[in-house]
Amino acid sequence: MALDQLKAFLTELQKNKELLNAIRVAATANEIAEIASGFGYQFSGNELKAASKENIPGVKIKKQDTSPSYSFGESGIDPNEKNYKSGN
Repeated sequence: MALDQLKAFLTELQKNKELLNAIRVAATANEIAEIASGFGYQFSGNELKAASKENIPGVKIKKQDTSPSYSFGESGIDPNEKNYKSGN
């Protein structure tokens, strides 16, 4: 595991606003790892997820729910949709 690289990256995040702003738009751990690679840090999204379970002093990794949210009825059709026609 590239834990040393990951710890160095997380420490750098606390100092480097450009890096912090770059990862704020990332939706997945793999995207964060890709961005980090551009700044010279080598670790995978899976390694980042594994590190989120560890207690690294001064660092808090938040998990974000990115699952889609839909308000469909039982039929799977959104009654608020423009072309919705009720069967009644």
